[in-house]
Amino acid sequence: MKSFKVLLPIIVLSAVAAAPSLRAEDAPSSSAEVKLTPAQEAKIAELRKAEHKALKALREDTKTKEADKKDKAKAIRADFKAQIDAVKAGK
Repeated sequence: MKSFKVLLPIIVLSAVAAAPSLRAEDAPSSSAEVKLTPAQEAKIAELRKAEHKALKALREDTKTKEADKKDKAKAIRADFKAQIDAVKAGK
């Protein structure tokens, strides 16, 4: 029983170490891997700035309730994600 208590953590740790880990550099997020054109990169940069501006304005809005702000922020992010995805798709 004692050896089981010693072996179990070793087995778990070795399984975790053997599993491939996700790394940010493995994701195809850079324009070189996704192969965006300079025009697409510029448009996406524009959209991200606009998204940032919209979210900042929402955060600074004192009239909107916090629960409503969360819903609006989620909608803003979804809208801009759709627009960025459309640019990436070439539409």
